[in-house]
Amino acid sequence: MTPLRLSALFLFLLNTAGLLLHSQLIPRGRIRAGMFCFYTNLSNLLLTVYELLLFCAGFAPDGRLWAVLTDVRLSCAMALCIWVTHLIYQFVLVPYEKRKGLKFADFGGNFGNICVHYLTPLLAVAQWLFLADKTGLSLLCAVWWLALPLLYAAFALLRASGGKPIGHTGLLYPYPFLDLKRLGWGGLLRNTAVLLVLFFLLGCVLVGLGALIAHSL
Repeated sequence: MTPLRLSALFLFLLNTAGLLLHSQLIPRGRIRAGMFCFYTNLSNLLLTVYELLLFCAGFAPDGRLWAVLTDVRLSCAMALCIWVTHLIYQFVLVPYEKRKGLKFADFGGNFGNICVHYLTPLLAVAQWLFLADKTGLSLLCAVWWLALPLLYAAFALLRASGGKPIGHTGLLYPYPFLDLKRLGWGGLLRNTAVLLVLFFLLGCVLVGLGALIAHSL
């Protein structure tokens, strides 16, 4: 079994355990209402499915599915998608909640929280950096990847337009920087523009690292 397949199996098992705990399916026997309204959980679920498919596709490494899943544009998009989860959580949400005087779970949280916000994102980025093919990336890829945050923002706003809070949180919007009611359209568009710029720059970082590694081999 190749190192990439082994890493895919490990990440699938690790992240599945993290999601089961973070969702409260274990130990409460049911998933928290509104869990998949949050980018964190959607990105982790997407990565879990990706890693499972990657492992299974490895049984036929000459097949179409393996070629699609190991395509550098997709594999790097997955790394970027989950890396953003860690960065937004650690450097935006945790400080925001602490400034409000609320008790927020950072690295001292439970295993499920640590897994979906720290372990899985960082290991997924490491998987891409050390095991995935990195040839053929360009800055145009970082432009196309902006579809990810745009789709999520559209989803969050459309869901909130129904006026139903997310689960037991009482929140209409999943994150304070997407709170249209509080920010107004001007503030929301400003925050969205900042997030898009940051997402693009992070994509450029991965493209640059990929180019450096590819040329050093």
